[in-house]
Amino acid sequence: MKKILVTGAAGRIGANVVRRLADESVALRLFFRSKPTAPLPSNAEAFVGDYNDPVQMVTMFETVDSVFMYAPQADVSNAVFKAAAAAGVRHVTLLSTAAVSRVPPGVNPIVERHRVAEDAARAAGLRCTLLRPDTMASNCLQWVQTIRAECRVYTAYPESMRNPVHEDDIALLAVESLLGAGLRDCQFEITGPACITIREQVATIAARLGVKLDCVTISTEEALVRMAAPPTGLSPESAGRLLDYQKKSITVAPPIADDFKKATGRAPRPFDAWVEDNISYFS
Repeated sequence: MKKILVTGAAGRIGANVVRRLADESVALRLFFRSKPTAPLPSNAEAFVGDYNDPVQMVTMFETVDSVFMYAPQADVSNAVFKAAAAAGVRHVTLLSTAAVSRVPPGVNPIVERHRVAEDAARAAGLRCTLLRPDTMASNCLQWVQTIRAECRVYTAYPESMRNPVHEDDIALLAVESLLGAGLRDCQFEITGPACITIREQVATIAARLGVKLDCVTISTEEALVRMAAPPTGLSPESAGRLLDYQKKSITVAPPIADDFKKATGRAPRPFDAWVEDNISYFS
Protein backbone atom coordinates (compact mmCIF):
# COMPACT_ATOMS: atom_id res chain seq x y z
CA MET A 1 0.00 0.00 0.00
CA LYS A 2 1.28 3.45 -0.90
CA LYS A 3 2.39 5.54 2.08
CA ILE A 4 2.01 9.32 2.10
CA LEU A 5 3.58 11.64 4.63
CA VAL A 6 1.68 14.85 5.46
CA THR A 7 3.64 17.54 7.27
CA GLY A 8 1.80 20.45 8.84
CA ALA A 9 -1.10 18.11 9.49
CA ALA A 10 -2.41 20.46 12.18
CA GLY A 11 -2.49 23.44 9.80
CA ARG A 12 -5.54 24.53 7.82
CA ILE A 13 -4.34 23.19 4.48
CA GLY A 14 -2.66 20.11 5.95
CA ALA A 15 -5.83 19.20 7.82
CA ASN A 16 -7.82 19.40 4.59
CA VAL A 17 -5.26 17.20 2.84
CA VAL A 18 -5.61 14.62 5.62
CA ARG A 19 -9.42 14.78 5.48
CA ARG A 20 -9.38 14.17 1.73
CA LEU A 21 -6.94 11.26 2.07
CA ALA A 22 -8.76 9.63 4.99
CA ASP A 23 -10.97 7.47 2.76
CA GLU A 24 -8.35 6.66 0.15
CA SER A 25 -6.54 3.32 -0.07
CA VAL A 26 -3.28 4.73 1.24
CA ALA A 27 -1.37 4.66 4.52
CA LEU A 28 -0.81 8.05 6.10
CA ARG A 29 1.97 9.26 8.34
CA LEU A 30 1.18 12.64 9.89
CA PHE A 31 4.02 14.86 11.10
CA PHE A 32 3.36 16.97 14.21
CA ARG A 33 5.56 19.21 16.34
CA SER A 34 3.76 18.01 19.47
CA LYS A 35 1.52 15.08 20.31
CA PRO A 36 -1.89 15.47 18.63
CA THR A 37 -4.98 15.56 20.82
CA ALA A 38 -7.61 15.03 18.12
CA PRO A 39 -8.38 11.52 16.84
CA LEU A 40 -6.62 10.44 13.66
CA PRO A 41 -8.15 8.76 10.61
CA SER A 42 -8.09 4.96 10.72
CA ASN A 43 -5.45 4.85 7.97
CA ALA A 44 -3.09 7.28 9.73
CA GLU A 45 -0.24 7.15 12.23
CA ALA A 46 1.23 10.14 14.07
CA PHE A 47 4.90 11.05 13.99
CA VAL A 48 6.06 13.69 16.47
CA GLY A 49 9.43 15.19 15.63
CA ASP A 50 11.66 18.07 14.70
CA TYR A 51 13.23 18.96 11.34
CA ASN A 52 16.46 19.78 13.18
CA ASP A 53 16.94 16.17 14.32
CA PRO A 54 18.61 14.18 11.50
CA VAL A 55 17.89 10.82 13.16
CA GLN A 56 14.19 11.62 13.38
CA MET A 57 14.18 12.71 9.75
CA VAL A 58 15.49 9.32 8.66
CA THR A 59 12.71 7.59 10.60
CA MET A 60 10.02 9.99 9.43
CA PHE A 61 10.68 9.39 5.73
CA GLU A 62 11.15 5.60 6.01
CA THR A 63 8.85 3.61 3.67
CA VAL A 64 7.21 6.83 2.42
CA ASP A 65 6.46 7.19 -1.30
CA SER A 66 5.16 10.77 -1.49
CA VAL A 67 5.14 13.80 0.80
CA PHE A 68 2.92 16.85 1.23
CA MET A 69 5.16 19.44 2.81
CA TYR A 70 5.02 22.98 4.11
CA ALA A 71 8.31 24.72 3.33
CA PRO A 72 10.82 24.04 6.14
CA GLN A 73 12.94 26.85 7.55
CA ALA A 74 15.62 27.83 5.04
CA ASP A 75 18.52 26.66 7.20
CA VAL A 76 17.27 23.05 7.29
CA SER A 77 15.70 22.71 3.82
CA ASN A 78 18.67 21.05 2.15
CA ALA A 79 19.09 18.50 4.94
CA VAL A 80 15.38 17.68 5.06
CA PHE A 81 15.01 17.04 1.34
CA LYS A 82 18.28 15.11 1.16
CA ALA A 83 17.00 12.90 3.98
CA ALA A 84 13.76 12.34 2.06
CA ALA A 85 15.59 11.35 -1.11
CA ALA A 86 18.01 9.09 0.79
CA ALA A 87 15.08 7.31 2.43
CA GLY A 88 13.53 6.51 -0.94
CA VAL A 89 10.86 9.22 -1.21
CA ARG A 90 10.11 9.72 -4.87
CA HIS A 91 7.80 12.73 -4.96
CA VAL A 92 7.04 15.84 -2.92
CA THR A 93 4.11 18.22 -3.20
CA LEU A 94 5.45 21.44 -1.75
CA LEU A 95 3.26 24.26 -0.47
CA SER A 96 5.05 27.35 -1.73
CA THR A 97 3.83 30.85 -2.64
CA ALA A 98 3.07 32.78 -5.82
CA ALA A 99 5.47 35.46 -4.59
CA VAL A 100 8.39 33.19 -5.52
CA SER A 101 7.85 34.11 -9.16
CA ARG A 102 7.29 37.84 -8.45
CA VAL A 103 9.65 38.93 -5.67
CA PRO A 104 13.38 39.18 -6.49
CA PRO A 105 15.68 36.84 -4.53
CA GLY A 106 16.91 38.09 -1.18
CA VAL A 107 14.23 40.74 -0.68
CA ASN A 108 11.61 39.06 1.53
CA PRO A 109 12.62 36.43 4.15
CA ILE A 110 9.25 34.63 3.97
CA VAL A 111 9.41 34.37 0.18
CA GLU A 112 13.06 33.34 0.40
CA ARG A 113 12.14 30.44 2.70
CA HIS A 114 9.85 29.06 -0.01
CA ARG A 115 12.35 29.72 -2.80
CA VAL A 116 15.07 27.85 -0.89
CA ALA A 117 12.68 24.93 -0.28
CA GLU A 118 11.79 24.68 -3.97
CA ASP A 119 15.46 24.70 -4.98
CA ALA A 120 16.41 22.19 -2.27
CA ALA A 121 13.68 19.74 -3.28
CA ARG A 122 14.80 19.83 -6.90
CA ALA A 123 18.47 19.59 -5.97
CA ALA A 124 17.76 16.46 -3.93
CA GLY A 125 16.48 14.79 -7.10
CA LEU A 126 12.84 14.58 -6.02
CA ARG A 127 9.98 14.84 -8.47
CA CYS A 128 8.18 17.99 -7.43
CA THR A 129 4.70 19.44 -7.56
CA LEU A 130 4.96 23.09 -6.55
CA LEU A 131 1.75 24.70 -5.27
CA ARG A 132 1.99 28.49 -5.38
CA PRO A 133 -1.16 30.07 -3.93
CA ASP A 134 -1.59 33.83 -3.91
CA THR A 135 -3.63 35.50 -1.15
CA MET A 136 -5.23 33.00 1.21
CA ALA A 137 -8.91 33.60 1.98
CA SER A 138 -8.12 32.59 5.56
CA ASN A 139 -6.01 35.75 5.95
CA CYS A 140 -9.23 37.53 6.90
CA LEU A 141 -9.31 35.52 10.13
CA GLN A 142 -7.06 38.30 11.45
CA TRP A 143 -10.27 40.36 11.63
CA VAL A 144 -12.11 37.95 13.92
CA GLN A 145 -11.36 39.82 17.14
CA THR A 146 -12.54 43.25 16.02
CA ILE A 147 -15.54 41.83 14.15
CA ARG A 148 -16.70 40.03 17.28
CA ALA A 149 -15.94 42.86 19.70
CA GLU A 150 -16.72 45.97 17.63
CA CYS A 151 -18.38 44.93 14.36
CA ARG A 152 -15.46 46.65 12.65
CA VAL A 153 -12.48 45.90 10.43
CA TYR A 154 -9.57 48.37 10.42
CA THR A 155 -7.45 48.76 7.31
CA ALA A 156 -5.27 51.42 5.69
CA TYR A 157 -6.41 50.55 2.16
CA PRO A 158 -10.02 49.27 2.00
CA GLU A 159 -10.05 49.42 -1.81
CA SER A 160 -7.01 47.16 -2.08
CA MET A 161 -7.80 44.17 -4.29
CA ARG A 162 -7.27 40.49 -3.47
CA ASN A 163 -7.72 37.16 -5.32
CA PRO A 164 -8.52 35.03 -2.23
CA VAL A 165 -7.92 31.28 -2.44
CA HIS A 166 -10.03 28.70 -0.57
CA GLU A 167 -7.57 26.47 1.31
CA ASP A 168 -9.52 23.34 0.42
CA ASP A 169 -8.91 24.05 -3.28
CA ILE A 170 -5.19 23.88 -2.50
CA ALA A 171 -5.77 20.63 -0.61
CA LEU A 172 -7.74 19.19 -3.54
CA LEU A 173 -4.91 19.89 -5.97
CA ALA A 174 -2.37 18.57 -3.47
CA VAL A 175 -4.23 15.28 -3.06
CA GLU A 176 -4.60 14.77 -6.81
CA SER A 177 -0.86 15.25 -7.19
CA LEU A 178 -0.12 12.81 -4.35
CA LEU A 179 -2.40 10.06 -5.64
CA GLY A 180 -1.45 10.13 -9.31
CA ALA A 181 1.59 10.84 -11.46
CA GLY A 182 -0.09 13.25 -13.87
CA LEU A 183 0.55 16.41 -11.84
CA ARG A 184 4.19 15.79 -10.97
CA ASP A 185 7.12 17.86 -12.24
CA CYS A 186 4.67 20.78 -12.42
CA GLN A 187 4.12 24.12 -10.76
CA PHE A 188 0.72 25.69 -10.24
CA GLU A 189 -0.15 29.28 -9.42
CA ILE A 190 -3.43 29.17 -7.51
CA THR A 191 -5.82 32.10 -7.14
CA GLY A 192 -9.49 32.58 -6.48
CA PRO A 193 -11.79 33.09 -9.48
CA ALA A 194 -12.00 36.89 -9.22
CA CYS A 195 -10.54 39.96 -7.54
CA ILE A 196 -12.38 41.43 -4.59
CA THR A 197 -11.50 44.46 -2.47
CA ILE A 198 -10.96 44.35 1.28
CA ARG A 199 -14.16 46.39 1.66
CA GLU A 200 -16.05 43.81 -0.42
CA GLN A 201 -14.61 40.99 1.68
CA VAL A 202 -15.92 42.68 4.82
CA ALA A 203 -19.32 43.18 3.17
CA THR A 204 -19.44 39.49 2.25
CA ILE A 205 -18.78 38.47 5.85
CA ALA A 206 -21.40 40.95 7.05
CA ALA A 207 -24.00 39.55 4.68
CA ARG A 208 -23.37 36.00 5.91
CA LEU A 209 -23.52 37.11 9.54
CA GLY A 210 -26.63 39.19 8.95
CA VAL A 211 -25.12 42.19 10.72
CA LYS A 212 -23.64 45.57 9.77
CA LEU A 213 -19.85 45.64 9.75
CA ASP A 214 -17.90 48.86 9.30
CA CYS A 215 -14.74 48.87 7.22
CA VAL A 216 -12.78 51.67 8.93
CA THR A 217 -9.93 53.44 7.12
CA ILE A 218 -6.91 54.07 9.37
CA SER A 219 -3.49 55.64 8.87
CA THR A 220 -0.54 53.54 7.74
CA GLU A 221 1.07 54.25 11.12
CA GLU A 222 -1.87 52.76 13.00
CA ALA A 223 -2.01 49.87 10.54
CA LEU A 224 1.64 49.04 11.27
CA VAL A 225 0.92 48.97 15.01
CA ARG A 226 -2.11 46.72 14.56
CA MET A 227 -0.26 44.36 12.23
CA ALA A 228 2.55 43.95 14.76
CA ALA A 229 0.08 42.91 17.47
CA PRO A 230 -1.48 39.43 17.84
CA PRO A 231 -2.92 37.56 16.05
CA THR A 232 -0.98 38.85 13.02
CA GLY A 233 2.30 39.54 14.82
CA LEU A 234 4.24 40.69 11.76
CA SER A 235 7.68 42.21 11.97
CA PRO A 236 7.83 45.94 11.07
CA GLU A 237 9.65 45.01 7.86
CA SER A 238 7.03 42.44 6.79
CA ALA A 239 4.16 44.71 7.77
CA GLY A 240 5.64 47.56 5.75
CA ARG A 241 6.00 45.39 2.67
CA LEU A 242 2.42 44.17 3.02
CA LEU A 243 1.12 47.74 3.28
CA ASP A 244 3.12 48.73 0.20
CA TYR A 245 1.52 45.84 -1.67
CA GLN A 246 -1.95 46.81 -0.44
CA LYS A 247 -1.43 50.35 -1.70
CA LYS A 248 -0.18 49.13 -5.08
CA SER A 249 -3.09 46.74 -5.54
CA ILE A 250 -5.64 49.56 -5.30
CA THR A 251 -4.86 50.30 -8.94
CA VAL A 252 -3.01 47.16 -10.05
CA ALA A 253 -5.25 44.12 -9.71
CA PRO A 254 -3.58 40.85 -8.69
CA PRO A 255 -3.55 38.35 -11.57
CA ILE A 256 -6.14 35.60 -11.85
CA ALA A 257 -4.57 32.26 -12.78
CA ASP A 258 -6.30 29.34 -14.52
CA ASP A 259 -3.81 26.66 -13.40
CA PHE A 260 -6.24 25.19 -10.86
CA LYS A 261 -9.03 24.71 -13.40
CA LYS A 262 -6.64 23.24 -15.98
CA ALA A 263 -5.29 20.75 -13.43
CA THR A 264 -8.54 19.70 -11.75
CA GLY A 265 -11.27 20.49 -14.27
CA ARG A 266 -13.04 22.57 -11.59
CA ALA A 267 -13.43 26.29 -11.12
CA PRO A 268 -11.85 27.64 -7.92
CA ARG A 269 -14.35 28.51 -5.21
CA PRO A 270 -15.22 32.18 -4.66
CA PHE A 271 -14.62 34.08 -1.43
CA ASP A 272 -18.30 33.80 -0.53
CA ALA A 273 -17.96 30.01 -0.44
CA TRP A 274 -15.01 30.28 1.94
CA VAL A 275 -17.00 32.61 4.20
CA GLU A 276 -19.95 30.19 4.21
CA ASP A 277 -17.62 27.35 5.22
CA ASN A 278 -15.96 29.38 7.98
CA ILE A 279 -18.61 31.79 9.24
CA SER A 280 -18.56 30.25 12.74
CA TYR A 281 -15.18 31.92 13.38
CA PHE A 282 -16.78 35.37 13.12
CA SER A 283 -19.97 34.79 15.10
